[in-house]
Amino acid sequence: MKKKLVLKPFVLPTLYILMVIALMVMSTNLLYKGPKEEDLTYVSDSILDNSIPVINSEEIFILSPFNSDKVKVVSSYYNYQEEATNQEKAIVRYDNTYLQNTGITYSSVEKFDVISVLDGTVTKIYSNDILGNIVEITHDNDIVTVYQMLSDVIVKKDQKVSRGEVIAKSGTSKLASTDYNLYFEFMKEGTLVDPNLYIGKNVKDL
Repeated sequence: MKKKLVLKPFVLPTLYILMVIALMVMSTNLLYKGPKEEDLTYVSDSILDNSIPVINSEEIFILSPFNSDKVKVVSSYYNYQEEATNQEKAIVRYDNTYLQNTGITYSSVEKFDVISVLDGTVTKIYSNDILGNIVEITHDNDIVTVYQMLSDVIVKKDQKVSRGEVIAKSGTSKLASTDYNLYFEFMKEGTLVDPNLYIGKNVKDL
């Protein structure tokens, strides 16, 4: 004797709901035909087009001449318009003579990398009895930077260097015989200026 198929009471309502949902989806697909041809805008350029830079190439900032967070300023640029207390911090004593700082002296207990603050060309490499090894780099915008008290110079004259490229290590000199030091000068249009007026600034604003 065959058993009679008996549906449970919740089966029919469930089937009915599923049929209603299916009919609603089908009717929606039939009604929506997409945007009209006249509403579409066609483009020929790719979003990966290499001719469109993602970053503005003119946004170039002048770096500090080192890449260590352990470096500190021990002698500032001497500014004739500064207060007397600040001017005292910018005077260096050597051989019983007081000299006005025309740059900034950086120092650290650890030897640190000295880097080029901008793209440029190495125009001079020489040694000085007082300041030790010196590298001079000429840049665009009438800028020349001078790195002194160096050790382990790794660049050569006429070499092209990139912004942030290591050119030497910090060293010692007769002006600063303790710790490791860098004496940094910044020239704009042939005149020595306070490097702090330019470090961190956008080149296009000079």
